[in-house]
Amino acid sequence: MIKIRKIILTQNEFNVPGIPAVACTKHQLDLINEFNRKAKQKQVKFEEVPCLCGCGVFDLIARVDRYGMLQDTVACVDCGLVQSNPRMTQEEYFNYYSSDLYRSCYDGADYLAKYESKYTLKHGLHIFDAVNKVTKILPGSSVLELGAGGGWNLLPFKRAGASVLGVDYSPSLVELGNKHGIPMVRGTVDQIKGLYDVIVLNHVLEHFLQPVKSLKMLAEHIKADGIIYIAVPNILNFSIGQLQNAHPYYFSPYTFEHYCSLAGLGLIKAGRAQRIHMFGIFKRIEKPFLPESVYRQREIDYNLVRFKTCLKRVLRQNPA
Repeated sequence: MIKIRKIILTQNEFNVPGIPAVACTKHQLDLINEFNRKAKQKQVKFEEVPCLCGCGVFDLIARVDRYGMLQDTVACVDCGLVQSNPRMTQEEYFNYYSSDLYRSCYDGADYLAKYESKYTLKHGLHIFDAVNKVTKILPGSSVLELGAGGGWNLLPFKRAGASVLGVDYSPSLVELGNKHGIPMVRGTVDQIKGLYDVIVLNHVLEHFLQPVKSLKMLAEHIKADGIIYIAVPNILNFSIGQLQNAHPYYFSPYTFEHYCSLAGLGLIKAGRAQRIHMFGIFKRIEKPFLPESVYRQREIDYNLVRFKTCLKRVLRQNPA
């Protein structure tokens, strides 16, 4: 059982269900309200889990996400890692993604039509450019993207002559990608086979229920001189807009580096992505890059302090 030490934010936008902080269509509102109804009636299965560091005590940040969907967001009082807790079970998350309910809730009923506009070379160019500066993408380079959506991020790699493959939960997006000439298969990290020069995780790590275990599995599919590009939201740029019920975890720069390190991935390049997010490019390592003792001290000094400062700013902007 987890324990909530205190409640940090009491404003309505962080606590009242069914009132989105972002613009939503009637279709989206209907789906959100239906999800909340099922959650209240315990028709959606949630589970309590300890923090990745093992701690079971948290400060409560919010009761809802940016769509007004019922989901507690908490911060570990030990390491400061922000997370959804209690969260949906693995089975619930799988049904959520594979039924495309996730896409419909977040992007509306016409999400497939919206995604058609993503099939331009510029859409994934920022990923290609970051990767290409670290390892030159040449004809024959092998590139895998997990959680690829419809595979649009792979277009610049394909143009450079790379052999690409996209993997995603969504049957409709896999079909859409294949229609646009991007080799796509439906699956998860468990279905990945072979070795790759580059693996791309673009806003996927925050969706993993067991991020260290999943990254260890992915690391086994990176060639000895290969790399993995990972982009995630930076929770230090905190707002209600950062919170999504589909995100079990929210990383700061140090929690990001640390948990990737525990998975056998060493950071070789980091930067900002899409203004408020961040990316890291990693290679395989034999032992954690950051010792646990160093990480602990950094998290106490940096992550908790910075995040609490961020929350104070939110409180000033949104007085009760």
